[in-house]
Amino acid sequence: MVWFWVLGLLVGLAVSLALERTAAPSDERPAEAAPTDAPVAAPAMEPSTTSDVAAVSAGGSHSCALDAEGGVVCWGANGDGQLDAPEGVFASVSAGDTHTCAIEVDGTLRCWGSAEFGKASVPAGRFARVSAGEDHTCAVREDGVIVCFGWDRYGQSSAPAGEWQDVGVGEDHSCGLRVDGTIVCWGDNSWDQLESPTGAFAALAVGDDHGCALTSAGRVVCWGFEQRGQLWPPEGLEAVRISAGYDSACALTVAGRVRCWGALEEPSAELQALGFAMVDVGHGHACGVTTERRVHCWPASPTDVPAGVGGGG
Repeated sequence: MVWFWVLGLLVGLAVSLALERTAAPSDERPAEAAPTDAPVAAPAMEPSTTSDVAAVSAGGSHSCALDAEGGVVCWGANGDGQLDAPEGVFASVSAGDTHTCAIEVDGTLRCWGSAEFGKASVPAGRFARVSAGEDHTCAVREDGVIVCFGWDRYGQSSAPAGEWQDVGVGEDHSCGLRVDGTIVCWGDNSWDQLESPTGAFAALAVGDDHGCALTSAGRVVCWGFEQRGQLWPPEGLEAVRISAGYDSACALTVAGRVRCWGALEEPSAELQALGFAMVDVGHGHACGVTTERRVHCWPASPTDVPAGVGGGG
């Protein structure tokens, strides 16, 4: 289904999503059935306790963290090389379904993992924001122009002109936040996922077939496909950051707690007591960075966590 450009304690919008499917070998994907309310199996993600983390991004069945020195470390499924982060000093990272993208401190965009449909074929230029999705990627150049690449059957990779401050990608649609705070979406509109609210907003989060926006007063508004309650934030929620995934969304409150709605449960009371500085939602899991700059993901299930990430509850 935000906001991590300066090294230190960065915050990330990962509107990382991933309705897993097998694509045809050509530029045509197989026909898909309409979304159902069937539960989505949780990916193999165990809470990690990496220290000195600046940001985290949850993807399909993998996650990636950005450490305070600008290094990227990823864990989880690696069937397409989405964990094989290159060396470099990065300012942000976005985990997609089967690929990952990150922006170096000099604005260079790099992507790795599955290159299907050209979703990892990085264009020239220097970039400030990136959102890696299922089969396409969008990024905001330093001059405010959105550039998208990958699957474009519904026009989801054909960004409109204008000056933008952020972008998020869904399954077959994309949304951008203009510099004046208005939101524009493009691509597939089968579930009204392009029907963004009017007005000016402070932040944007894009899930599979839904989106959410955050007002300057902390109110969250969502639109698009209503499958498992992902359009209905908790009553009285006052948020400072938001993220949307497959059929869920989460927000960070002013008190440093994480509130989630839709199919994804909230973190345990033990994790909530730690206090969070950011949250990012993926396909069937979410990850957060605590105020002590450690990463925790939920729900937990067995996995091999790479060295440097660590494990624990």
